[in-house]
Amino acid sequence: MRWLTRDRIIGAALAVLTVVLVQCNQGRVGIARDEVVYMNAGARYADWWLGGFGPIEKTWGGAPGGGNNTEHPPLMKTLFGISHKILKPVLGEVGSFRFPGAVMHGVLVALVFAMVLQLWALAEAVVAALLVMLLPRAMFHAGLACFDAPIMTLWFATVYAYWRCLDGRAWPWQAGVVFGLALATKHNAMLLPFALGIHYLIVGYRAGGSASARGGRWRGMLLHRWRVLVSLAVLAPLTLVALWPWLWTDPIGHLQQWLSFHLKHVHYNFEYLGANWNAPRFPWHVALVTTLFTVPVITLAGAATGAALWAQKRGELPDAARAPVLLLALSAAASIGPFFLGTTPIFGAEKHWMPALPTLCIAAGVGIVWAGRSAVAWLETKRPLEPIARELALAGIAAVCVAASAVETATAQPYALTWYNALAGGAPGGADKGMNRQFWGVAARGVLPALAAAAPAQGTAPVYSHDASPAWGLYLRDGLVPRSLPDAGHEEGGIANSKFALVIHERHFNRHDYLVWKVYGTVQPWFVLRADGVPIVSVYRRP
Repeated sequence: MRWLTRDRIIGAALAVLTVVLVQCNQGRVGIARDEVVYMNAGARYADWWLGGFGPIEKTWGGAPGGGNNTEHPPLMKTLFGISHKILKPVLGEVGSFRFPGAVMHGVLVALVFAMVLQLWALAEAVVAALLVMLLPRAMFHAGLACFDAPIMTLWFATVYAYWRCLDGRAWPWQAGVVFGLALATKHNAMLLPFALGIHYLIVGYRAGGSASARGGRWRGMLLHRWRVLVSLAVLAPLTLVALWPWLWTDPIGHLQQWLSFHLKHVHYNFEYLGANWNAPRFPWHVALVTTLFTVPVITLAGAATGAALWAQKRGELPDAARAPVLLLALSAAASIGPFFLGTTPIFGAEKHWMPALPTLCIAAGVGIVWAGRSAVAWLETKRPLEPIARELALAGIAAVCVAASAVETATAQPYALTWYNALAGGAPGGADKGMNRQFWGVAARGVLPALAAAAPAQGTAPVYSHDASPAWGLYLRDGLVPRSLPDAGHEEGGIANSKFALVIHERHFNRHDYLVWKVYGTVQPWFVLRADGVPIVSVYRRP
């Protein structure tokens, strides 16, 4: 069992701990309306694969926006469906659908640990991995049956596989297959070639300069590791097609339909600095400010320190070590960069540029450990320390930094989209600054106990469930809502038919309060759900 080394045990333990934390946390998180679509489609996909295939169009086809969800690639939906079939008796209706997302987050933590360990040392690897694990909003997204956290994992997995495949191996199939898995997860994987391509050209140019006999720098830019390019160009699309039966019947036409849908995607309503945005041109700084407000402060400070250290020491690093730092920087830039243009097809929250976060956490791990070693060195100028004392002091400093991130993560849950960090002033500061409070109706989960307690013993009291309407059937099925509280319907008709009415607080939903006041004849909520004092869901009861 020589493969079972100390470092592999640590990496596996961090991954398992991540899966457990995400899976436990998701049980307190409400169901997002998008999840219902992905769960239903995933269940059909799993039936198709496990049932010996069948007519492709019936399960996989149709126009974008239809029940088969042809507008999104199938990998995670298929895993959601298979997980549900196998684990429903153990994890429940919703938890079994969400389990693959938790596993993916564990894989991300393990990969970050592995890459940092190869580039720096064990201390940096552990701290970077823990900082990825303890990203408040990423933990929230990882607990949903959606694609935003999984694409962060597979984006980083592609970066890692590509980097490892630059070692000159004869068959670098890993890079192409993993990139194909990323393409089969979410469309923003299409941005990855910008990072990988620029990195490849730079590394090839450098290599060509030290090997003039092989044709010099310009030849090296293309042929330095040409098998990796072939792997990415050939195996990636083949992997995507193999996993997506909808592409088997008309690969070119359906690919065009998929990409066209996202290029013309409807814009989300998104509150940012007190204004509702739903059409370009968007503020160029939204990704910068939102990242600064939604990543733990200690991680931001560590990342700034790590980035400064990389810049200062770049001339001292051998090319083999400098190239991965460049790759990590390009990876983050490819993910978050388009949002500085203000004209992206989709505009919304941090979930859209989460693939940039592993680079941030790796820089933070390096920065925190470097600062810790510098602090220990300063202590030794006052009095000599034994080697064990030096290690314990460094571990203590790192532990305090990680604990600070853990506190912010624990504080954020389960309403992590309402939470903001100390730079924003917490959730109240975020609300005062007019930052978005939530998406997809997830916060409605928090009012269900109050509604259940008020449910009539006989008869029914229909509920206007507002943005939680797509999830209401699952809440009923899971027993979180009594059968005596059915969904009342949509908009004014639903309010008119209801005995209770939810209004989920987003700026563009303000009109729903007025609609309820008009029908109910009262402006007084019966119950208000708050996160750190910030109202996020109001419940009205018809007098």
